[in-house]
Amino acid sequence: MFRTPTPPARPEGPDVGNAAAVSAPAAAQGPVSLDEGLSAAPKDPIRTRIIAMAQRLSLPTVTRALGILEGEHPSGRRGSGYEFLDERFYQAGDEARLIDWKASARRGRPVIADKERTVTSKVWMLLDGGVEMTGLTRAGENKYRVAFNAMRMFAMLSLRRGDDITILAANKDDVFRATVNRDFAQFDQTLRSMSRRLAKSPRSMKQLLRCAKRIPDRRSLIVIVSDETGWQHASMSQIKALRRTHQIVAVSIDSLNPFSVPQTPHGAFDAHTDRRIPAYLRTRATADELTAHRAFLSERARTELTRHGVTYLSGESSEDIFRQFVTYLSTIMKNTDISRGVTR
Repeated sequence: MFRTPTPPARPEGPDVGNAAAVSAPAAAQGPVSLDEGLSAAPKDPIRTRIIAMAQRLSLPTVTRALGILEGEHPSGRRGSGYEFLDERFYQAGDEARLIDWKASARRGRPVIADKERTVTSKVWMLLDGGVEMTGLTRAGENKYRVAFNAMRMFAMLSLRRGDDITILAANKDDVFRATVNRDFAQFDQTLRSMSRRLAKSPRSMKQLLRCAKRIPDRRSLIVIVSDETGWQHASMSQIKALRRTHQIVAVSIDSLNPFSVPQTPHGAFDAHTDRRIPAYLRTRATADELTAHRAFLSERARTELTRHGVTYLSGESSEDIFRQFVTYLSTIMKNTDISRGVTR
């Protein structure tokens, strides 16, 4: 990763085996922040496009036998169905698009009409919270920025139908957990708060999958977000066991090739050792070798995950992930049952 300030002198020659994870040192970079580029402002292009597509797309829900009814059914809780449940005045943090203008005209104040939830489902979002995620993608975008945008894509549609969302971020030393069940503004605020506590320790996919194993809600949707080097350390036996009881979507973010970084004032830094990648290693031969090696490992991870029934999305930017996300939903909605919000 590049950074503007001139770094202090560091010994050259990092461990080339660890060069797959490239980042600026955590101390120099500071905590990950959502304040720039990932705010809840409507100007965010990814968020704007998700809102535009939210009326035409929906996430699949798992069939549940409740009495004589299966699939979608009233739950008596707040959500985004068609039956009105209650009315409340607009509060700070609510989104303007949720205002019921007819009810507001009758009451003389902005009013939000809460509607009954039509499905009872939960979504779990698991995020790789390691320092390796502070690096850049091949498109030059911060990995955490891409990860947060990927989570926002699922959150927008999940909250639209009234799901409860639980966010879990784990690294080698800490596990952060938060629950969102109100609106997208709360989800954005939760991400913003969590981002200030991430990227202080190395990643631990073992810890992340251990958290997933303890999820009590059977058949709930689990979204796991990491970069391509993180998925290479994931235990496929744990993924296979988890897939027996849950639907899983794996999001993989393509990492920057540190040997393909052009000559710059400060170059790239190894995320583990905080050492600069020396210029003599940044050659076409080493770059091509690492690219081929990563392509092989990524394809192997994709093959194993899809064989176990995991939906695999990958890309080097938020735009790539968004495109695959829309394709994924469009494909599953072709099924008659799924288009009604039910999958067997």
